[in-house]
Amino acid sequence: MTASRWAWLVGIALGIVVVQLTIADELSIAGVHPELLWVLPVAAGLSAGAMPGMAAGFAGGVVADLFLPTPFGLSAFVGVLVGYAMGRLGEEGIGDLHGSQWWVAPSLGAASGFAAPVLYAVAGVAVGHRSYLSTTLLVVCLLDAAACALLVRPMMHLTGPLLAEDPLRGSLEPVRGAM
Repeated sequence: MTASRWAWLVGIALGIVVVQLTIADELSIAGVHPELLWVLPVAAGLSAGAMPGMAAGFAGGVVADLFLPTPFGLSAFVGVLVGYAMGRLGEEGIGDLHGSQWWVAPSLGAASGFAAPVLYAVAGVAVGHRSYLSTTLLVVCLLDAAACALLVRPMMHLTGPLLAEDPLRGSLEPVRGAM
C-alpha cells in the first residue's frame, strides 16, 4: 500500500474515533455502547480485498487503542483478523457493491460485528484480562452487529475507491479459484 492510502486509512480511523467518542459512546444500552471500530476493516476488506482489509483493521485498531484503557494492539490484532476474513470474501466477489444483492454486505457486516467482540474478549483473556468475558458481552455483540450492518455499505462506498488497486474500477472483481 502506498503512503497516501495509509494516510487515508489513518484519517478515516480518526474520523471513526471522533464519531465513537462524541456520539456512539452516548448511545448506551445496559451500560454498553456499540464499537464503530469494526466497520472499517469489514468495509475495506469487502470492497478492496484482504491486504487493504488487514491494513484498515491495523490502522483503525492502533488509532482506537490510543484512546482505550486496554492492552495496546489488541484492537489492531482483532481488526487484522476481521479485515483478512472479509477481504478474502471480497476477493471472491461476495459482498461486492455492484455484484451482490443489497443485503449481502450488511449481513456480513452484522456477522463480523457480532464476532469481533467475541474475538476481542478471547484475545483479551489470552493476555490476562478475564474481565472482557462478562455478562454484557452478548449486548456488545448485538450492538456491534447492528452498527456494522447499518454502516458497512456507506463505508464501502468511501473505502472502495480509496483503497482499490484500480481507483477507476472501485470495488473488487471476483477472483475465482485464487488461494
